[in-house]
Amino acid sequence: MAISHHVNRKENAVSTNASAGSESSSGSKGIYIALIPWIIFSVLVAHSTLKLGSILALAAAVVIAIPGIRSGRPKSLEIGAVVTFIGFVVVAFIADGAVAHWIARYARGIAALVLAGIAFGSLLFVPFTEQYAREKVPEQYWGSATFKAINRKLTALWGFVFIAMVPFHIIAGAVDTRPAKIICNWVIPLALVSWGIKQTSAITDSDKQPATLEKLA
Repeated sequence: MAISHHVNRKENAVSTNASAGSESSSGSKGIYIALIPWIIFSVLVAHSTLKLGSILALAAAVVIAIPGIRSGRPKSLEIGAVVTFIGFVVVAFIADGAVAHWIARYARGIAALVLAGIAFGSLLFVPFTEQYAREKVPEQYWGSATFKAINRKLTALWGFVFIAMVPFHIIAGAVDTRPAKIICNWVIPLALVSWGIKQTSAITDSDKQPATLEKLA
């Protein structure tokens, strides 16, 4: 009986960790989808107008947020996007030309700062990555130390990725030359995102290792 009990605990540990780790390949897709409005905003503000970029980003944010709201599981990243782009729309339509131009020039830096704020702020409540992971992981594992630890790591990681983008976007806006915009608005941010994706895989993969499973047993 003792052996059977130990084996069952071991199997539960393996199942818990496997479920917690599985969010990197499934839950993370939801996170990337939630970032679409921010990408739309970044592209259109640079190549069109603040008004158009804000409106289309808001429309995309609302569409993405609706399923979570309807299911009773709103996501902080998605709600944050809706609120942020409502703010940008208001500013775009009520601000005078000079202010609107300044906002458009530094819009990417502002957006990245807001994203970082959402990520770090969610650590005080439910890490934003955990909200997506819960859609793929059985509820019985939501309270596990491993599940929570993985998502705190991932949320902090993406918070640092977003905040690291801010100074480069500010530099691009201040210098305001094509080379500076390409390097600081695209090359470096994309490199940071690529690094974040690789680190996400590394974190979730390391938490599936036997040593971690032993701690859960």
